Amino acid sequence: MKQPPGRFLRHLQRWALKLVSLLILLISIVAPFGVVYMFGFPQTPGSMRYIQTGYQSLLILMWVAVTVRVLLGDTSADSNTRLNKRNRMILIGAYVALTLVAIFNIALRHRWLASDPFLETVSAPWLVIVTLLVVSFLELARFLSGILSRKVNPSTILAGSFLLIILVGSGLLMLPNCTHHHIPYVDSLFTAASAVCVTGLNTISTADAFTTTGQVVILILIQIGGLGIMTITSFFGLFFMGQTSLKSQLQLGDLLSSDKMGGLGKTLVKIVAVTLSVEAFGAALLYAVVDGHPGFASEGRTLFFSVFHSVSAFCNAGFSTLPGNLYDPAVRHLWGVPVIISWLIIFGGIGFPIFSNFLIVVGRKVRNAVRFVQRRPLDRHPRQWSLNSYIVLKTTAILLLGTWIYMLAAEWNHSLAEFSFMGKLSQGFLAAVTPRTAGFNGVDMHRMLPTTLVLTTVLMWIGGAPQSTAGGIKVTTFYLMVKNVVATIRGNTAIEAHKREIPSRSVRRAFAVVGVSLGILGTAVTLLTFLEPDKSISSLAFEAVSALGTVGLGLGMTPELGAASKLVLVVLMFVGRVGIIGMMMAIVKPQPHGPYEYPREDILIN
Repeated sequence: MKQPPGRFLRHLQRWALKLVSLLILLISIVAPFGVVYMFGFPQTPGSMRYIQTGYQSLLILMWVAVTVRVLLGDTSADSNTRLNKRNRMILIGAYVALTLVAIFNIALRHRWLASDPFLETVSAPWLVIVTLLVVSFLELARFLSGILSRKVNPSTILAGSFLLIILVGSGLLMLPNCTHHHIPYVDSLFTAASAVCVTGLNTISTADAFTTTGQVVILILIQIGGLGIMTITSFFGLFFMGQTSLKSQLQLGDLLSSDKMGGLGKTLVKIVAVTLSVEAFGAALLYAVVDGHPGFASEGRTLFFSVFHSVSAFCNAGFSTLPGNLYDPAVRHLWGVPVIISWLIIFGGIGFPIFSNFLIVVGRKVRNAVRFVQRRPLDRHPRQWSLNSYIVLKTTAILLLGTWIYMLAAEWNHSLAEFSFMGKLSQGFLAAVTPRTAGFNGVDMHRMLPTTLVLTTVLMWIGGAPQSTAGGIKVTTFYLMVKNVVATIRGNTAIEAHKREIPSRSVRRAFAVVGVSLGILGTAVTLLTFLEPDKSISSLAFEAVSALGTVGLGLGMTPELGAASKLVLVVLMFVGRVGIIGMMMAIVKPQPHGPYEYPREDILIN
């Protein structure tokens, strides 16, 4: 039986759309590889001409494919959504720019128009490459935004995304232009994992092994790892393509631990905007401190140092472009550097929800101050701080203040002995902050007291706040653990904080994190002692906690480890960044409880 002509044409149109969309996706994937080849390998004038010609051809092919898709009627997005209407101008603008650059390149290639300054600018190789990359980026965002609407466990998506970017980053760091000399792949993999997992542990020196190109790659990996791969993907997916279905909102809300059904797009915009703003402000402060000092004679070196360390600090990565990290002679006695780095670490380690709550409260205080000056009635907000913010800020303040006082008292005449009074205060503060998973070291850790190293290990295990760039079991888990112990000793049946009762499921989740964390650490230390029998168990335990907590502090042992031991630390960094519970959820399929309950019976616990 023959199909009706209209049905056959619709079927043909759908297949044509699929083929064109596949071609566009392939071009979008190939385009970045051309940039990788161009910057990752030594080039000659001849090879550069071939690359530029190839990009011109790809741009024209992309324009033809997108035009055909428009003519065929692309109905993959719902044109009635408000977000699509708001961002339609972005897509139209990208298509218009693509059309203009493609048409003028075709005209000049076939000499249909006489060359003039305007046409030469429009057909310039850099503009062709940038235009194709922007369009490719939008198309990849269009494709990746559909991931959230599929029936895939968000934890699996998150873990898979981190693994993919680590593998891609390890390949990029192996390129000839990224290193001064050949490095083993295990070191490249370790560096990429450390950067994406914002850890900072190194098996090779970032300053000595990697060129400026390689350090830029590391910086990009740190930024991606700090923001979170799914945050970046979801941001561009929502912002550009308007994926606002109920399923997408639920999936994205799960990834961001948000209980709000609306406004997730605005939340993502705020996360990206706040991150980039704080990093830019931190870079400006660092530039002002180090500018003109010995070792920073070049303006470009000073700017790159400032940007790199600001991003590394806010993302709690701990990477440095200096051979001696922050203990390097170039910055060792500039007490302003550890102060700025410390506060960037703190802001990155408290997490966006708390930072956002903090900005809201400060904004209200400022408005009320203005109202008071103007003699207008004040705005009353009876409950300004969320329970999560209260717990994180209170626990963080106690840990930081207590550790700072201890560092000054215990290390004044030891690791801090070589510094001035202000230097001791700032370096002591940095030493108290870095165990929150930053990894910068401004002192010689081999001169620290054994008790200080034990305290540092405990702080690395605790880590920072949830939904932040920090690792560890998180301060909320530590707070609930302490509160539960106190409540059990006192005989209380409920845990209360800030005039709120904490649900039992949160307590169970906290103790699950503690138990799994200790189990992973025990297994890892056992493996490391088996693989490295000549190393002390205390030093290996320090490295293991540093890796799982995504801290990056070390006692100089990491470069001496064998390949198998380095892979153990890579796994620990990966688990620490994805999250212990998130990793378990990605591996174990949840089993819903049946519609019944067993009889209850107590067990003996002394």
